[in-house]
Amino acid sequence: MFSPRHASSREWFRAGFFAALGAAVLGLLALAAWHVSDAALAIATPFVIGLMLALLLDPLADKLERRGLKRMGAVGIVFGIFLLLLVGFGYIVIPALIDEAGKLKDSGPQALNNVRVTVNGWLTTHKHFVGVKMPKNFDTLSAQLTAKASDYLQQSSGGIQGFLSGTVATVINIIITLIVTFFLLADIDRLRARLFYLLPDKARGPMDEMGRDIGGVFSDYLRGLLIVCTLYGITTIVMLYVLSCTPHHHDLANYALLVGTAAGVLYAVPYLGSTTTALVTFLVAFAAGGIGFGGLAVALSLVINQVFDNIVTPRVVGGGVGLNPVIAIFALILGAHLFGIWGMLLSVPVAASIQVILFRLFPKLTQPTPASFLRAQGVPRDQIESSKIAEGESPSVPKGPSQLRAALTKDGAAAAPEYEDDETAAKR
Repeated sequence: MFSPRHASSREWFRAGFFAALGAAVLGLLALAAWHVSDAALAIATPFVIGLMLALLLDPLADKLERRGLKRMGAVGIVFGIFLLLLVGFGYIVIPALIDEAGKLKDSGPQALNNVRVTVNGWLTTHKHFVGVKMPKNFDTLSAQLTAKASDYLQQSSGGIQGFLSGTVATVINIIITLIVTFFLLADIDRLRARLFYLLPDKARGPMDEMGRDIGGVFSDYLRGLLIVCTLYGITTIVMLYVLSCTPHHHDLANYALLVGTAAGVLYAVPYLGSTTTALVTFLVAFAAGGIGFGGLAVALSLVINQVFDNIVTPRVVGGGVGLNPVIAIFALILGAHLFGIWGMLLSVPVAASIQVILFRLFPKLTQPTPASFLRAQGVPRDQIESSKIAEGESPSVPKGPSQLRAALTKDGAAAAPEYEDDETAAKR
C-alpha cells in the first residue's frame, strides 16, 4: 500500500539526485570554462596589444577625421605612418639589440666570475663590517650563486636573442597584431556605438559617460606612458654611452642599447621597474669597471629615475592614477600572475578604471573620513591633520571626462572632494 512516508522519501531522493546532477553539470561547465580561459589567455597577447595600439592611434585618426578626411582615409594615413616607424625601428634597432644580446650571452659568465672574485677579495680584507662578522665560506656560496646566475643569464640572453631574431610564431603574432590594430582602429567608434545601443535606454546615457571617462583616462595614461618610457630609455642609453667614454670603460658601450631599451620597458612597471633597472645597470657597469664604476652608474640611474618620477612623468602623463600604493602593488602581482608582463603593464590603468566605476557607483567612496570619526577611532592627530579635510564645502563627485581625469591625477593621488566634518557643522 502506498504511504506518505514513501512518497516523501522518494521526493527527497529525486531532489538529491537532481541536485547532484546539477552540481556535476556545473562542475563540468566550470572545468570546460577553465580550459577555454587558459586557451584564450594563451592566444590573447596579439589582441591585447592590438587594442592598446588602437587606443593610442585613435585620437590621431579622430583629428584627421575632424579636418575633413573620411574615416578609412584617416585610418590609412595614421596606420601607414605607424608601419613606417615600426619597419624603421626593426631595420635599425633590432639587429643592434640582437648583437648586444649575443655579446651579453658570451661575456656574461666571465663578468659574473669577476664579480665573485671581487666580492671574495673584499671579504678577505673585511672580516667584520659594521660590527657584523662576515662569513668565511662565502666563496663556495658565491660560486653556487654565480653558476645559477650564469645559467639564468645565458638562458635569458638566449631567449631575448631568439625572440629578436624572429621565429615563425613571433612573425605570425606580429602580423595578427597589426591586422587586429587596423580593424579595431577602423571600427572602434562603430563598435562602441553598437555596444551602448544594446543597453537599456535609461542606462545608456550614464554608461556612455562612464565609458568615455574610462576610455579617456586609459588612453591618456597609455599614450603618456609610451612617451615617458621612450624618453627614459633614450636618457639611459645616453648616460651609458657617456660613461663608456671614460678611460678603461669602453666595454659598457656594448650593452648600452640593450640596457637602455630594457630600462624604457621596465619603467612602465611601477615600483618594480626602477629597482630592476638600477640593479641591471649596476651589474653591467660593475662588470665593465669594478664596484666604484658600478656605484657611479647606479647613482646616475637613480638620479634619472627621480627626475622622471617627480618632473617628467607628472607633466607628460598628468600625475598618478590615484591608486593607493598597496592596491597598485596588489594589482601588479595579480596582473603578472594572470597575464604575465602585459598584465603588469596594464594592471595599473585597469585598476584605475575599476576605481572610476566604483566612484560613480558609490559616490561616498570619494568622501574622506570625517575628522571626528577618525579621532573616535584613535587615529593620531598628525595623521588626521595630514588628511587635509577642508571646511565649509559639500562633497561632490567629478562629472565629465576632464573633471574626472583631473580628480584622478591631482598631485599623483585621487583628489577626494572636500568634506565638512562634524565639528565644523556643529559650529556653523
